[in-house]
Amino acid sequence: MSWTITRLAAKARLTERTLRRRLSAEGSRFQSIKDGMRRDMAIHYLTQPSMPISQVARQLGFSEPSAFTRAFKQWTGELPKIYRDAA
Repeated sequence: MSWTITRLAAKARLTERTLRRRLSAEGSRFQSIKDGMRRDMAIHYLTQPSMPISQVARQLGFSEPSAFTRAFKQWTGELPKIYRDAA
């Protein structure tokens, strides 16, 4: 997943600055929206036991599984393995 604000702005036919201004006017930030999407997708992928956690990390654009694990713990308070085992 390689979504960047530049790519999203181009898809929306806006300048990056305009997109940032519009998000700011709504009280949002691109990184917060991106993190929310990654969290939701991670939760979805972790309920599919056939997909290894390392593959979930790659699918979500993390360079290392350890970076995904840290992010997931920050988002949910749990480690991905513990979340998967409970699901």
